[in-house]
Amino acid sequence: MTVDPTTTGAPGVVARARSILLTPTSEWDRIAGETADVNKLYVGYVLPLAVIAALAAFIGMSVFGISGFGFSYRVPIVTGAVSAVLQVVMGLVGVFVLALITNALAPSFGSQQNLGQAHKLAAYGSTAGFLAGVFSVFPPLAILGILGLYSLVLIYLGLPRLMKTPQDKRIGYFVTIIVVAIVVGVVMGAILGSVRMMTGGGVAPGGQVFGQNTFAPQPPAGHLTLPGGGAVDLGEAQRQAQAQAQGGAAAIDPAQLQAQLPQALPGGFERTSVSSGSAMGAAQAEADYQSGNARLTVTIIHMGAMGAVAGMAAGMNVQENRQDADGYARTQTVDGRVYTEEVHNNAGSVSYGVVGHGVAVTAEGSGGATIDQARGVVQAINVQSLEQKFGGG
Repeated sequence: MTVDPTTTGAPGVVARARSILLTPTSEWDRIAGETADVNKLYVGYVLPLAVIAALAAFIGMSVFGISGFGFSYRVPIVTGAVSAVLQVVMGLVGVFVLALITNALAPSFGSQQNLGQAHKLAAYGSTAGFLAGVFSVFPPLAILGILGLYSLVLIYLGLPRLMKTPQDKRIGYFVTIIVVAIVVGVVMGAILGSVRMMTGGGVAPGGQVFGQNTFAPQPPAGHLTLPGGGAVDLGEAQRQAQAQAQGGAAAIDPAQLQAQLPQALPGGFERTSVSSGSAMGAAQAEADYQSGNARLTVTIIHMGAMGAVAGMAAGMNVQENRQDADGYARTQTVDGRVYTEEVHNNAGSVSYGVVGHGVAVTAEGSGGATIDQARGVVQAINVQSLEQKFGGG
């Protein structure tokens, strides 16, 4: 009996994703004979995968942040949440538009117009691009997104089986679909970029194919095996993603995090301002501290249900060491936590952070603040203690 992959149950999604990636030819044959329920297809399959990719980008940009050329930047949590929602919407729209393009072009290439089959081709053919979005959880790995182009291979293999494309017309049909989709994608990307600029948002790492991030495909056999030997329970991540998309998993009261930022910190730093907020099931508190001219901005993030996605970074066993005349950057994974520190001499800035089990603490310094001071205040707040207090997400 064939499992209906369009149900909202995680096993159906995982089984279909695994099969379309590992055995696409035989899986397309099975898909071709299934009744198309477009609503269930998008809600039960496309939406969960789109949300997982968006949450991974959210963690990468708002927890790890991006750095280079002497500066570092972390997208504010509320702005990152808005960007993640936009990414999910554009992912869904992108798949939908791809289906319309495929169906509209069918007669020109001796293929059968069938909107239901076209939606199945677009949705399942985009699986690789969506699943590969896990690499955006750690921005330095985002370049691997180019491997998400495996989705193009899936679509090429699916054309004769779903759209009944003759062999001698397949290449022309495929190329035309891609060209038109790229043009539409550029327009959609411009719209998305404009909206993000208006909301102060950043751009998620990685490229775009048909409206979703493109990152390296990994076959999810229940658990997603990651570089470094770790694994992620894709079914659990999918369930949490659906909960987020449907408005579940409310964030903790951000005031609880704000209370963890003391009036004074080691090194003579006194608090000058404090703020907090929440969005998409995550919460954040931030405070500015000053000691003479030295300034530190300390941030605590509770990732809520998104903590499972953030755990992918630890599963990747990320290690990085880079040094040049301007300073250095180091990242290491210890006991399932990711530690990062950076020094930029030219910009006079330092940063230190720990991404733990569902929580993260970072300190960014300027005005003469040292890396030892940044490390000291993060250690004083104690990410392990936060994990115990807030359940680690």
